Amino acid sequence: MDLSHPSDLLGHIMERTRLRGQLYCRTVARAPWGLRLPSTSTATLHLVIAGTCHLTQGPEHVPLGPGDLVLLPRGEGHTVADSLRSPKVNLDEWLATRGQSASSYLLGGAGVESRLICGFFAFEDPGAHPVMKLLPERVHLRGASPEARELLPTIALLEREYERAERGASLVASRLLDVLLIQMLRAWADAQPPGGAGWLGALGDRTLASALGWMHAEPGTPWTVDTLAHRAGTSRATLARRFASEVGMAPLEYLTQLRMQEAARRLRDTQEGLAAIAGHVGYTSEFAFNRAFRRIIGVPPGEYRRSQPREGIPSASPKPFTSRPSG
Repeated sequence: MDLSHPSDLLGHIMERTRLRGQLYCRTVARAPWGLRLPSTSTATLHLVIAGTCHLTQGPEHVPLGPGDLVLLPRGEGHTVADSLRSPKVNLDEWLATRGQSASSYLLGGAGVESRLICGFFAFEDPGAHPVMKLLPERVHLRGASPEARELLPTIALLEREYERAERGASLVASRLLDVLLIQMLRAWADAQPPGGAGWLGALGDRTLASALGWMHAEPGTPWTVDTLAHRAGTSRATLARRFASEVGMAPLEYLTQLRMQEAARRLRDTQEGLAAIAGHVGYTSEFAFNRAFRRIIGVPPGEYRRSQPREGIPSASPKPFTSRPSG
């Protein structure tokens, strides 16, 4: 990674974690209508192309209007409906009953129409993803905001690919969703007050971005707060205070999580032994590495390796639908 451009750390992490965006569907919904989406291991995105609706997440009700984008980074269960009182159908049941005819892509009754694009984002290890884990439970961009308007060209391309359904459209739509996610996160972080964007906001602080960049570039180095502060050109106390304020944890706590994420990647993608992987992420003791991995990831390294598929989106991810609806 080029440490002369630490602000591109977001792109580096997304590339290393193999971001994969997929469309659920492009939905034409007419009142009354409602969908109930279960909790998943993936981040979920809703984009309102036209009309209005309500997103309910736990006790919170969020009205959505044209151009609004909502990202649920940790895939919590939620509902989307034209009205809080409208009946909701489970997503799986609705998808299972959709045939191949054009009308089957309609949802609801014969009232006011809304159009939505729904997608999801899967990663190699969603539960430990450093970006999604540190985001709030909901990232919302209002369609009327300057930040959301900057995303309109990407949204228009996504709509165009879905409407035309030409050769390779599913791959193009997937890549456009990846681009849209990066743009959305960047726009959301820019719109937050100081200290309000967490990890993403820290990338806009040259000192913190430098410290983060060094940790990501060399996770196996025996970093201390003093050595990181020296590399970032600041004092130990200043780095510790600003890091905790912006990122939400101490520098060495973040480093431990980063090391375990890198170890998990090596367990999935290589045949390296545990001792070699431990050494790559800064542990001279395999016992200490095993203990740290189990504490952060939840299972021992060997069990984690045996449980991981080598290819494809995790099995808990919903299956995308590539057919296009009418309208």
